[in-house]
Amino acid sequence: MTPVDPADRQPKGDHNRRLSLGMEVDDFAAEAGLTPEEVYNYEMTSVDYEFDLEVARKYGEALDRLEAHPPATQRVRN
Repeated sequence: MTPVDPADRQPKGDHNRRLSLGMEVDDFAAEAGLTPEEVYNYEMTSVDYEFDLEVARKYGEALDRLEAHPPATQRVRN
């Protein structure tokens, strides 16, 4: 998969992708190397607001890695 520029990420869409993996905030944060607060703040960013690009990068990398090798908790199978 081609990496997405962190500035082009969609926090609400990423939030839905995390939910489809069946992962709680704490577990996903640990996998992404983020704090639960960073995950929460990123996911709740409105489309009109800026977000931390480093958080977005780590979040996106974790999503790509987990979707390529889904955890047992994943609810949606592709």
